[in-house]
Amino acid sequence: MSNVLASFKAKLQKMDKDFKTASALHLKIGVRRKLTAGEIQMCQLVFKNSIDYSKVLINIGGYIHSKTGNAMTPAGEIVLPRSEYITNLDFSKSKGGLQHWFIHEMTHVWQYQLGAPNGWFGIKHLCNGGYTSQVNSVDSGKNELKAYDTDLLGRDYNKKFNDFNFEQQGRIIEFWFDAMYLRNIDPTRQHHQTSLQLLPKVRSLLNNFLTNPNDKFLLPKE
Repeated sequence: MSNVLASFKAKLQKMDKDFKTASALHLKIGVRRKLTAGEIQMCQLVFKNSIDYSKVLINIGGYIHSKTGNAMTPAGEIVLPRSEYITNLDFSKSKGGLQHWFIHEMTHVWQYQLGAPNGWFGIKHLCNGGYTSQVNSVDSGKNELKAYDTDLLGRDYNKKFNDFNFEQQGRIIEFWFDAMYLRNIDPTRQHHQTSLQLLPKVRSLLNNFLTNPNDKFLLPKE
């Protein structure tokens, strides 16, 4: 137990250092923006009025984001790698289907604004290898990070939406958005093809969410 606590403390301290570094970078170069009108309209197709869009900021991340290429949304604001921030000043106009990535991050905004402790969830997944261990995911393909892994037509078939962790919820919503709204954006993309294959199951999983995304019962437990 002492080794687990020591490992947890070390990882927490590193995340805190990275966050402070990123925050200092934001203050230094002042690069952050609000959602565009196009992005808000796109989000309303999914989240309706369950998000206060005026509170959402998109920020340039620091070293950790550029090194991993990952976005992070632990506390209601999206932090992007520098290159993705610069090339996507309006995700509603992005090329190559990146809109589904944006919708995934906005799922974390939705979770946070409705009361989910996303920062704590992220720390727990980090300590359990969710962001460092790769698996061959049935839905996402080879070399998927464990935290995102789903098998909606197999292992996870009987789960309800709130049985999935906070990253899996983001993945499920991005599958739905890609299948429904990105059919004319590079439709040969593997993510899009998978989204179409999973659409009947995903639509069933999201039935209550799509009806009332303000329902806090839908929030993840981890």
